[in-house]
Amino acid sequence: MKKNTLALCEAGIMIALSTVLAMLKLIDMPYGGSVTFAQMLPILIFAYRHGPKLGMGAALTASVIQLLLGLENFSYLPLVTWYSIVVLALLDYIVAYSVFGAVGFLRGKMNYRTAMTVGAVGASVVRYLCHVISGFTAWAAFEIPSGAVLAYSVGYNATYMIPETIVLAAATYYICSAIDFSKDTPVRAKRVSGDGNIALMKLLSGLAVFAAIIVDTVLVFSEIQDAETGDFILSGLANVDWISFAVVTVVCLGAAVILRVVDKKKEEK
Repeated sequence: MKKNTLALCEAGIMIALSTVLAMLKLIDMPYGGSVTFAQMLPILIFAYRHGPKLGMGAALTASVIQLLLGLENFSYLPLVTWYSIVVLALLDYIVAYSVFGAVGFLRGKMNYRTAMTVGAVGASVVRYLCHVISGFTAWAAFEIPSGAVLAYSVGYNATYMIPETIVLAAATYYICSAIDFSKDTPVRAKRVSGDGNIALMKLLSGLAVFAAIIVDTVLVFSEIQDAETGDFILSGLANVDWISFAVVTVVCLGAAVILRVVDKKKEEK
């Protein structure tokens, strides 16, 4: 009973955290979809810790919350029918987000960090496919030539799901490298000796790399997607602020390397 109560409390915390992260958007697409600060990471962690049954329950709850927050999107449907409403609700919300709870099936099947990262990428791919199917069914009549509906859906949804997957995978790998959530009580993934400065160096090094990924992703993907059609436009690469891209990359990765070098020297001592 005590264990179930703790799991329920943890589920509530993780669902709330996921909802907050969903509101912190790096990129907000004109016709739906966004790049967030790894909104599904809390659900992935909970599902891995408590298994697929509780994990998918938490993911389902999170998906319903996202559905309620996105009710306005139903008013944008080109043809409001029971069919389009059901498809939108299931594929853009319920199934798309509930699948992240399935990472619990990977527990014990492979290394903890690998399982979490593979689960993050795999669930994101399934979510992308759900959005694509929704795009050429529920949204098929949205002023798009009938012969281009599938291609449009594939391209539009890729413009935010690719960076969303990159951010989620990077965040998952980094967090799981620092904290082992597979234990009943989460512990540092790799214990180190010393006065705590070594752990701080690793944390700052990882944050520097993560910052570079987020900023560079926003700089590039915000320019290669047409704000009106959502299509990929490779010519938009010419509009990317490559100077900022280079500066951010060099500074962040340089800082990460320096911190790791200092980290290694402290460990040797």
